[in-house]
Amino acid sequence: MESKNMTSFSGYEGVLTTQRHYDFKEYWFVAEGHNLVSVPPCKLLLFGRIDQWTASRISNVEYEWEEEWFHGMPIDHFAYTDNRTFALRYLINTQNFVANGPIFFYTGNEGNIEAFAQNTGFMWDNAQNFGAAIVFAEHRFYGKTLPFGNKSFTELDNIGYLSSEQALADFIDVVLYLKKQRIPNAEHSPVIAFGGSYGGMLAAWIRIKYPHIIDGAIASSAPVFWFPNTDVPADIYDRIVTRSFVKFGCNAKVVFSSWNSLDQLAKTESGLNYLNALFNIDKKSEMAHQRDVAYLKSFIRDVFETMAMVNYPYPTNFLQPIPGWPVKVACGYFDGATTDKQLAKALYSVVNLFYNYTGQTESFCINPNVCEYPDDVLGGLSWSWQVCTEMVMQMCSSGLPNDFFQENCPFTVQGIAKQCENQFGKIGYSSRLLRPMWATNNYGDHFPTASNIVFSNGELDPWSGGGWSPSHKTSDSSLIGMIIPDAAHHYDLRGEHELDTKAIKRARKIEKKFIAKWIRQARKHQYKHYK
Repeated sequence: MESKNMTSFSGYEGVLTTQRHYDFKEYWFVAEGHNLVSVPPCKLLLFGRIDQWTASRISNVEYEWEEEWFHGMPIDHFAYTDNRTFALRYLINTQNFVANGPIFFYTGNEGNIEAFAQNTGFMWDNAQNFGAAIVFAEHRFYGKTLPFGNKSFTELDNIGYLSSEQALADFIDVVLYLKKQRIPNAEHSPVIAFGGSYGGMLAAWIRIKYPHIIDGAIASSAPVFWFPNTDVPADIYDRIVTRSFVKFGCNAKVVFSSWNSLDQLAKTESGLNYLNALFNIDKKSEMAHQRDVAYLKSFIRDVFETMAMVNYPYPTNFLQPIPGWPVKVACGYFDGATTDKQLAKALYSVVNLFYNYTGQTESFCINPNVCEYPDDVLGGLSWSWQVCTEMVMQMCSSGLPNDFFQENCPFTVQGIAKQCENQFGKIGYSSRLLRPMWATNNYGDHFPTASNIVFSNGELDPWSGGGWSPSHKTSDSSLIGMIIPDAAHHYDLRGEHELDTKAIKRARKIEKKFIAKWIRQARKHQYKHYK
């Protein structure tokens, strides 16, 4: 992107430029060596699964909190005939809080809340400077917050209360309780919402729906427009995956040909035996027929799609430890690979890098019909339910030249409905419960009256394709969009690290600037209101 017709933002000359679209302020990092262009606006279960994986710590930093419960949370916030309640879990730390200081409030994602408390170091790193209380609220039907206990997922009448809208209302009740009762001298505390990925969507939406309670929001890697009938292409995720791998040295045509190599090897019994042995496939999921190679390709594809999300410059620890810049390491495995077996070995090396970097994994299970995954526990059904009701996100591959996966487009809502009926049909689910337009109807496919939100997206993050775009008109210039070079999935929310890139440091500096601005605005408003 050329920087002509752009103006310098005070304090960041030569690094940060700003351009206005419809009074929208968009920030671009123009770092040395980067010719950054706009990401066009654009594995459903992958979205839910990756955030649950963060239960493993990413760094050695230990944060302290108290686990507490909000009792009396309504099962249904929007009915006046249901007085049932449940207990919602939250984590809190007030060590740095000063009287009427801000409350940093994390809108919990699709997983155990400890995962996000441990991996959102940005909030912890800045609590002392702002005199802030830190709170991480758990999303209903995730972690320990099960409104109906072990029956939360066994009956349609129970799991039907799982929705983003109900969760936002939960969070508001917690915020009001914190300000009025739980935290002394917090009655006039500004509240800043934080969230990454689905949590970033919630952070943006809670500011939009409850601006009189939430004073600002940091919405990191939030694909708020990734829904049917929007301008988000169904193949954008895999396009960005491919772009990221090519950026780090992969040849798209070579990777694409590796899928064909698996198909060729799977045509013979000896080839299947070779693949079963090469990939150390668990006995219960070994390939016995040519068609079974589809399970292997899907398994490997998930690795590529997930690795692009977690392509950080330093070693991280999700399900298994992986090195810094893992995509660069993965691309090196394809150097010199030309034959079917060489390309298959390259794919195996990529899988082994992601799942077995420490060498402790003995085998891989590739058939989801027989495998046992961490997200098959009770809470693992939660995101599947949301996908089957309100969080319908179009996704497919179109193949070369757009991406290096085999084509499986078009995406259809009918296809999702069929999968959902297979999964939840036994408890009474039908396609009538699938509402692909609910999210955009409820929250909007543009935010003309919204304010005080920073939408940050990483250049390397495949989910950036559904993030905030400058083409969406707004009447308020306090909606901020950042595209951060060499940044993966909600990298900016992670804690400070000695190997952090210059771009991520600048992004956090900007976010802190706006947090301070929102706090000043909130206090000024309160002063006028109570004067």
